[in-house]
Amino acid sequence: MQILFVESSRSWGGQEYRTCLEINWLNQRGHQAWLMCDRKSEVFPKATELGTRVRTMPLRRRFDPLSSWRLWRFCRRNEIDLIKTYSSKDHWLSLPLYFSGIPVVRARCITDPVGNKWRAFIYKHGCAKIVADAQVIKKQLVEQNGIPADKIAVIGSGVDLARFAPDRDRMKLRQELGFSAETPVIVNIGMIRYDKGQTKLIKAARIVLQQRPDAQLIFVGQATGDRWREAQLRQRIHQAGLEDKIIMLGYRWDTPDILAAADIVVIASLGTEASSIVLREAFAAGRPVVATRIGDVPEVVKDRENGLTVEPDNPEALAEAILEFLSNKQLAAHCAASALRYARDHFSFDRMMEAKLDVDLALSKKAKGSQIAGSKRSTNPVPSEFVSSK
Repeated sequence: MQILFVESSRSWGGQEYRTCLEINWLNQRGHQAWLMCDRKSEVFPKATELGTRVRTMPLRRRFDPLSSWRLWRFCRRNEIDLIKTYSSKDHWLSLPLYFSGIPVVRARCITDPVGNKWRAFIYKHGCAKIVADAQVIKKQLVEQNGIPADKIAVIGSGVDLARFAPDRDRMKLRQELGFSAETPVIVNIGMIRYDKGQTKLIKAARIVLQQRPDAQLIFVGQATGDRWREAQLRQRIHQAGLEDKIIMLGYRWDTPDILAAADIVVIASLGTEASSIVLREAFAAGRPVVATRIGDVPEVVKDRENGLTVEPDNPEALAEAILEFLSNKQLAAHCAASALRYARDHFSFDRMMEAKLDVDLALSKKAKGSQIAGSKRSTNPVPSEFVSSK
């Protein structure tokens, strides 16, 4: 199967990373998949580092006939069976190709409302299928936007369970940062932006450190563009007097080693995120997780069974949950073990990809069947009522 992934994002985050992993998975299994992105984006160099098959072209505006034509030409030359899009811009650029007969699948990875009627229109009439990361997204699209339920497939995120196995060296990152084996290490991983809740976690950290001054926090991730949000976050850490207690590592590729070093993984998101990849990675690594109740977190994390959950935008509750794990080692170990079992049962990257491929193959088969039927109709000028059934 030949699949084109169109990614117009200028920045690099969890969704873009997963897209590259999906493309690599398909190519490793005999399919042909490409990533189309803008050369001036942060996606291009990161995708290249991952060894993803990538092509570039300007993807700057939603309405750009030249870019749409270039996409169409690429699809013709490479006999593309299906296009995948991830944002409004990707989708609008691919819309002419959908109307020309190439199935377009729209991914929906966030819980923000779709918005105005034109955005809803393209979901209703401008794609063959919507693949949502979580049930909460499907519910929104059906109830708020009137999109037929059977047009939406829900396929949650998956991770490489072998890569994030809990038997990695716990001391590798700790030694790099000068932490002992006894140091309580609290990790937050995610793009530096408001909805990820890092500023709320700083407030929670002040409360935690009053009771556990031996603890250390690590923020992993980067901001977009000129990175002003990183500078702003560093300033907030400085204002809180926590420069020695909160370390910002920037973007790192060694997420499994970072999770292996963690005593607790905190997901402090305030909204937007539907299906946290970091949550799944932390579960697969067998780490105790404190998470805010956003997206599919309530579906995945059962409070006090495989993690602790709190309401978003509540630093006090966040601090209380962190302190509970630090003081109750038995509860932390129980939740970590349950999380690991859950990950092995539900978060296999291979199973996620097989489910997505089933959707893609069905759409491609349907499209080819329609083309064949159309071709037969066009070569038979005799109206059906005059064709003998004998």
